[in-house]
Amino acid sequence: MIASESRDGIAVVSLDRPDRRNALVPALLQALVEALRRAAASGRPVILTGSGPAFCVGADLKWLAAFADPALAVAELVAVHHLAVTTIIEMPVPVITALNGAVAGGGIGLALATDYCLAADSASFTAAYFRLGLTPDGGASAFVERTIGMVRARELLLTNRRLSAREAFEWGLVNAVAPAEELLNRAVAFAAGLAPVPDYALLQTRRLLNAGNLRNQLQMESVAIRTAARSEFFRKALERYRDTVSS
Repeated sequence: MIASESRDGIAVVSLDRPDRRNALVPALLQALVEALRRAAASGRPVILTGSGPAFCVGADLKWLAAFADPALAVAELVAVHHLAVTTIIEMPVPVITALNGAVAGGGIGLALATDYCLAADSASFTAAYFRLGLTPDGGASAFVERTIGMVRARELLLTNRRLSAREAFEWGLVNAVAPAEELLNRAVAFAAGLAPVPDYALLQTRRLLNAGNLRNQLQMESVAIRTAARSEFFRKALERYRDTVSS
């Protein structure tokens, strides 16, 4: 579920469920946590990307729909999702995202938790939470608002509009856009060109930029999404999904 390689001494960690567009399940997120921790041991920057045409489309609805009580599955998934996000923000080395394709739902938290975000020109962003009657998780409620401001954050969540890579750059969601075929090379070059930074300075700077309360935000997100997952709206949305994939 996770692939790891080294390019010019830079660790590249990939979400590796291309057949499911790298949709999130607990096993993938736990494997991601372990891979990131191993990669950090090199003392050099780490790149996070995805395999196939998508970076991450959020929760695996097929996995959720298989549960008699999907709300319990949401709670299980959110717990390990938030562990992955806190692992990223506590990495002692810079983390760069190379967004190779679509980013939606819980994928937004993974994308924006990192220190620098490079997107392929084929990438796109969609919030997708309201489509299921759910609230943001994975730190998205904090990262999106702090990145693009309250007005645009509300628009992105309310409308579920799809932002192209260029629009995401113009809005300030990503730092740069690169041709898809050059994405990883650009990310590796950026990572290799970073000057060494002491882990204390990096970690404390992240905490300062996050106003020191990201853990509180994640806890509020956990409570909100677990409650939303018990709604009739969410249950019916999953039923519609089941009907679609089985027809």
